[in-house]
Amino acid sequence: MVPIDSDGIVLARLARPTTEQPVRLAVLSDLHVATRARGTDRLFHRTEDRAATAIELLNAAEPDLVCFDGDLTKDGEPWNFDRFDDLVADLEAPFVATPGNHDVPKAGDEHETPSVSSFEDRYAPEPLPFVKSVGGIDLVVCNTATVPDGSLEDEHRGALSRPQLEWLETTLQVVPNPVVAFHHNLLPILESDVVRRSPWQTFSLRNGETVFELLDRHGVPLVISGHHHIPATVSAGSLTQLIAPAACAYPLAHLVLDIDGQGTTVRLVPHAGVDDRQEAYDAMVAGSPLRHTFARLVDETLTAAPLVDATADRTQSSSTTGRRRRFQS
Repeated sequence: MVPIDSDGIVLARLARPTTEQPVRLAVLSDLHVATRARGTDRLFHRTEDRAATAIELLNAAEPDLVCFDGDLTKDGEPWNFDRFDDLVADLEAPFVATPGNHDVPKAGDEHETPSVSSFEDRYAPEPLPFVKSVGGIDLVVCNTATVPDGSLEDEHRGALSRPQLEWLETTLQVVPNPVVAFHHNLLPILESDVVRRSPWQTFSLRNGETVFELLDRHGVPLVISGHHHIPATVSAGSLTQLIAPAACAYPLAHLVLDIDGQGTTVRLVPHAGVDDRQEAYDAMVAGSPLRHTFARLVDETLTAAPLVDATADRTQSSSTTGRRRRFQS
């Protein structure tokens, strides 16, 4: 387990986006709030405390906006959404959210998961997709967890529906300074054919190449996602993908982005102490070989940080999580 100071570490210093009016954006992803479950590498019995601590730290950090980037709940249980509501009531900053694959109805659900429209009513200023402007930044929030034909109900992979692609095509022509956020990953974190196979393929968008071409054509500088539980940056074309860590699993952290006229500084901030982080690390390495690989990739990321350092006019490529590449689906 890599030690992290309580103030966190600089994960990346990006040349873009910039804004004349400084903006602080916080990102929490994959909280997986669970009130009736225990164990696994997500330590479900700790999720409420993790979320509460993160919110307390965010109140001290005073962000201009908080983005909950999906998987608010264990598996879309109504009681876990209610508990999330209790927790987020203590958040002093305004917030928006997009659903993750664990927040939407799935074919195998043994409970009645709230609809996406219900999610939007609770956590979005308007139906998804939408733009939330703060300072000089336009946060463009999309939904990759569901598509109109219901084809994602039997899997946990994501996609951007055709109506959202059409909306993005129009919206990105008029918003002056976009940062795009959705749950699933646009760019894979590994330069390997393994990302095309299960379970690695689960983390990416089914139509990722189409989405990438659209965003790159419009010069979008930053895409924020979650889902993978591994903090990472991946750059291709005009954009950088920033993957937020899991709030519930090792390294038990969230992101704070400070955006100003010089660029964007991304800080990874832990919301758990050394003993709790060790417990989360041990739970991950005790899991499946895939989870053991996740732990190794997280530690490589933390050791290599900052993954991108625009202030030094260089990109660190010693870690697989911080390199430039062409699109690979």
